[in-house]
Amino acid sequence: MFRATPAENLLQAQERAKIFLVIGIPIMAAYGISALRSGSWFLLALIVVYIVVIGASYVALLRGHHRTWMVRPGMATYAALVLYLVAHSGEEHSHALWFFAFPVVSVMLLPPREGIVWSGLSIAIATAIMLLGGPATGTSAYSAAFAACFAITAILITGGMFWSELALQRYQEETSAQRSAIEADSTRLKAEIARRASLEVDLRVLASTDALTGLINRRAFMDRFAQELLRSQRHGPAPTLLILDIDHFKKINDRHGHPAGDAVLAHLARLLRSSLRNVDLVGRIGGEEFAVVLVETNAETGQPVIDRLLDRIRETTVILADATPLNFTVSIGSTEILWGDTIDTAIQRADEALYTAKNSGRDRHCQR
Repeated sequence: MFRATPAENLLQAQERAKIFLVIGIPIMAAYGISALRSGSWFLLALIVVYIVVIGASYVALLRGHHRTWMVRPGMATYAALVLYLVAHSGEEHSHALWFFAFPVVSVMLLPPREGIVWSGLSIAIATAIMLLGGPATGTSAYSAAFAACFAITAILITGGMFWSELALQRYQEETSAQRSAIEADSTRLKAEIARRASLEVDLRVLASTDALTGLINRRAFMDRFAQELLRSQRHGPAPTLLILDIDHFKKINDRHGHPAGDAVLAHLARLLRSSLRNVDLVGRIGGEEFAVVLVETNAETGQPVIDRLLDRIRETTVILADATPLNFTVSIGSTEILWGDTIDTAIQRADEALYTAKNSGRDRHCQR
């Protein structure tokens, strides 16, 4: 079962109280003036008390106090006022007709079941006043037929208001249920969109990352190299492309096993990341082959970077799983990107420089 929230109930009570306040205060003020002119001091006192109480109740509602407790004092003074009007109805019993507003107010401002109790008790008291009162008691005289018509009309108004309030509650519950279902569906949809977006990011990372070294793979490196190539040829300065190959890598695998080879690859990847700038591109493009793009770095300014990198690799030691220390070296071929170069022409020159370095004894750098 879905019900309106306390905040929604309070807002509804505030809006209804505002309507009755706007309508009721001017009417009661007019009655008060009439009572003042006619010297009906008791009626005037009831009207003043009624206006003060409902005004205070409305202010309390605006401040967020509990709806029912704030409405009850106003309903009690209103009941006393309309019953007084029934007892002193004036000519043609016109004042008594104001009683018919009481069932409307009680059922709408109080919880419907409580409102119907208030209305029923007030109808019973009003009917008793009509049937038992008269000049002997100082109240207006009513015929039995008038009292019966009055009671039936008041009961019909109360029943109609009670039925309409129940229908409104059912409608609010259905609307609240639909809203909750829509919000739940929306939440699930947002969660699914977020999950799929996160999954897409993860898949994109997996598709572009080498699992062993954590560097970008060959395809991702080529894509980013193409972007850097286009940028440098539009705006400059030219980058330098390096291709590195671990010397005698097959012997490392044959002598120490493939886990040792994996350890060497992972160690070299970490060393490259720590030795180069964040803007430089570093990727694993083959088994033991790595590629680097030194962004906005020509061959002359790139030479000291490559020399320091070779020194660090020579001096590094990889500790294998069996605590065996292992040293390794690399050969590097490099080329400065020229105007009009494509990826293929740049890689071809760097590869030729790499072969020259290997054929010249390895553990060195050659440039084309």
